[in-house]
Amino acid sequence: MSNEQDKVIKPKMLRSIQVIVMLVTAFLLGAHVVKWDAIQVDTVTLALLGLLLLIPFADFIRKIKLGEFEAEIGKEEIAKIQAKAAAELPPSAKEEFVISEKEIRDLLSTDPRLALAKIRIELEEALKRLYLASVDSQPDLRLLSLGRLVDGLVQREVLRGSVASALRDVISLANRAIHGERVEPAAAEDLALLGTRLVNELKQTYLEHILKPVERAVITTEKVDQYRSAKFKVTTIVPLVDNPTRNTYVLDQDALESFIEGYQEYAEFIIAIEKI
Repeated sequence: MSNEQDKVIKPKMLRSIQVIVMLVTAFLLGAHVVKWDAIQVDTVTLALLGLLLLIPFADFIRKIKLGEFEAEIGKEEIAKIQAKAAAELPPSAKEEFVISEKEIRDLLSTDPRLALAKIRIELEEALKRLYLASVDSQPDLRLLSLGRLVDGLVQREVLRGSVASALRDVISLANRAIHGERVEPAAAEDLALLGTRLVNELKQTYLEHILKPVERAVITTEKVDQYRSAKFKVTTIVPLVDNPTRNTYVLDQDALESFIEGYQEYAEFIIAIEKI
């Protein structure tokens, strides 16, 4: 059904409900005046009548608040989280995003809840990968909540406090949205794009962590020249289902750089690089 049809139907529905409520109210008033015993006008009757009156306005109800509970995620909540991490996160719209802003905006235009669910999944995967890279053992991550993963990464000084705080908030709000809580469209966009930046930050942190050298030594310029002009034997595995194979290449430095640059595109993985 198109938006134009919705705009026509909703006013008609509203007028119909208003007429029905008016007629029911007039009937109840008459029954009350003549003291008709078959009709009892009590608080339950009035409450149901009031509920009937509110039905046409359901789409316009923006927020429900009971005590400290609010059944809506608004821009104010997202703005607070953005302020926490603004100085720590890299600028948006970078090519190395795990998920692009365009992809998220496309999802937001069709299904905001699905967009937030995707962000939640990407954050979980990035956090688990980073956590496993930061510990010596291989813990069962099914027993650890995402909050505990974030706490563990902060304790190991892998994550900064402001980024960790923003992660907790984004994950919490995304969970609320996924489980049915209404999100303002503008707030959903801000939350999803902030989540995208956090996914990218986790990816960069992971790369920095695993690419940190375990040993460093000073060498001579002669050694540098020898390695620059040398050839390397590169051994890889192609994990085919029926007949897995092991491939061996002989590459100079330029060819090796090209091979590694497109490494993620190959259906094989490197198991050894040796200088010939």
